[in-house]
Amino acid sequence: MALRIPICTFDAKTGILCAKCESKLKSGQISQADVEVSKALVKIAEKVNEANRIRLLRSVEVGGNYVIEFEPMDVTVIRSNPEITAKLEQLLKGKVWIVGATNSDRRFLEDLFYPTRILTVNTVWLPDGSKLTKAIVTGRRSERALSEVEKLKRVVKEMKGIEMTVESERDAMLHR
Repeated sequence: MALRIPICTFDAKTGILCAKCESKLKSGQISQADVEVSKALVKIAEKVNEANRIRLLRSVEVGGNYVIEFEPMDVTVIRSNPEITAKLEQLLKGKVWIVGATNSDRRFLEDLFYPTRILTVNTVWLPDGSKLTKAIVTGRRSERALSEVEKLKRVVKEMKGIEMTVESERDAMLHR
């Protein structure tokens, strides 16, 4: 089984899109992030054998960071070899989150926050008709994690249209 990406492998290797792939980009079938991630994955697949078995479905770039969606079974392959994610971050020059394709918002959030476990996800309807999703995660919030949470909230808003707040298990217990 070979690496499957949204653009031609030849285009990913050369960095120049053929007319067919250029048309897909212009029509919005694929994004510029799909092109960048495809180029990076082809480079990685030359050195890391496991990368040859994965299928890239789509990529979204949010503020210089990337959310990369794969087939759900491929997420396990990627997580079992941290070199793949490390090389993606190095080549893309940004933070990379690996998610599996799913229709479940909770599953999407669990993949996005991995390795942090999400304990609960609640949706609150606000008086103005909008909704807010609250996720309670294990552990404590450190200052370093706080900047990461802000990035994740932006990603969730952009990809799923979900406005969210995140609390640690400890903070949630204090609010009771």
